[in-house]
Amino acid sequence: MANELVVSVQNEINNMQKNEGLKLPPSYSVGNALNAAWLILSDDSKGPSMLEKCDPRSVSKALLNMAIQGLSPAKNQCYFIPYGKQCTLQRSYFGSVTVLKQLSSVKDIKAQAVFKGDGFEIGADDEMNLIVTKYQPKFENRDNPIIGAFAYVLQEDGHKVWTVMTKKEIDASWSQSRTHNVQQKFGQEMAQRTIINRAAKLYINSSTDNDLFVKAINDSTEAEYDDDQPAKDVTPKKTVADLIEPGTAKDTSETSEAPQKSESASESVASESVSEQSASAESLTDSETANSLIKDIDKKEDDSDADGTERTDLFNNGVHSKFD
Repeated sequence: MANELVVSVQNEINNMQKNEGLKLPPSYSVGNALNAAWLILSDDSKGPSMLEKCDPRSVSKALLNMAIQGLSPAKNQCYFIPYGKQCTLQRSYFGSVTVLKQLSSVKDIKAQAVFKGDGFEIGADDEMNLIVTKYQPKFENRDNPIIGAFAYVLQEDGHKVWTVMTKKEIDASWSQSRTHNVQQKFGQEMAQRTIINRAAKLYINSSTDNDLFVKAINDSTEAEYDDDQPAKDVTPKKTVADLIEPGTAKDTSETSEAPQKSESASESVASESVSEQSASAESLTDSETANSLIKDIDKKEDDSDADGTERTDLFNNGVHSKFD
């Protein structure tokens, strides 16, 4: 089966090159990449191999997409990930860079993660295109949290096209991903790959390159996301306690008890909003205080409506769409 599948994929690639205009990088060896992939797919040292667990048709498709994009698992440019009985191909950061450099309109692409404390500023050129005007990384900031990422695509004509993402935007993209552990372990690399995928969308889908090549790129990108999984809201939630203005306590004797009552009321209201289950006032230490707080919030919302301000749901602040 091993030789049959490898030979079948290699023959299909040869046919695409001959009859469908597929062009592979001059230094790319389809045979070497397929053999390297086969060693990974047939590895049963930690249990049943992917060849045993996955549908052979999905394995064949993953191998075909790998070869069409000119990727090699031996160079850590791609990975084979099983989802149920389906074998999917995913590109690494190095793989995404490799693929994009093959596009006829792209000369080079660079990406960097921005850490807390780094000097970073953006601006616009005369044509209102976004540009990065300042980037000053510091070695001591490398262990700090990532606050964003940026990339530029250098076109063949020498023009740079910039793309930036905040950490919130990156998290919104990751929330749709099928895999999460790798993002936690390799945050910098994954942030760079995410910004590269976003920067490349325009070039990929408007490219005049071979349709088979473009489709293989999009298939590999889409395989990373779960379309049935709703996008997660990564915005910090506001609670009832966040809306209570200081100094609302009637006297100093009630001050020490107010935080506990506010927290309890917040948890009760949130439970009603999310699960739509009854949360009786008996669960609170002081039901009158809780009702007073809730009425106060309703009043603020009514006042907001009177001013023409859009009302905001405290516990459902919207969702973010995935990025390709």
